[in-house]
Amino acid sequence: MREKAEKIKNCIFFDERGSFSPLSLNLLDKVWVQSNVSVNPKKWTLRGLHFQKGWYSQAKLIKVIKGEILDFVVDLRDDTQSKIEFFEMSEGDEVIVPKGYAHGFITLEDHTVVQYLVDNEYNPSSEGNLVWTNFGSILDKIKEISPEFDLSKVTISKKDLI
Repeated sequence: MREKAEKIKNCIFFDERGSFSPLSLNLLDKVWVQSNVSVNPKKWTLRGLHFQKGWYSQAKLIKVIKGEILDFVVDLRDDTQSKIEFFEMSEGDEVIVPKGYAHGFITLEDHTVVQYLVDNEYNPSSEGNLVWTNFGSILDKIKEISPEFDLSKVTISKKDLI
């Protein structure tokens, strides 16, 4: 089993019909129990940092279907929660996120679609989140990638603000 988050570069095949890109399930020793699709109409949509606690902890396979994102993970197994890893991802890219990590992303383009598979059931009472703005390195990384970034333009759910 993979113990750290890592990016998987996947092939995309293009022809007159469009594109085709497989998920890298053969690289992983997992049984996936749910597939989620996140459709994000606006650039600067932020989702995360989310995780499941205890028995409901989840590994995730994140794949960008359309658009670009900055994906980020925090290793919760480290008591300091100070180390954050970043993955710049575009169409076809995947990231495997092991159990014990908080996960989030921000869209870098309008009309971005992200699919993710999880290996355990979702349980609302086991859900946790970290406030993304508590990690200054996330803001720094976004501004490094896109100097025009403006915090006031972020689309975010109320639960991710607290």
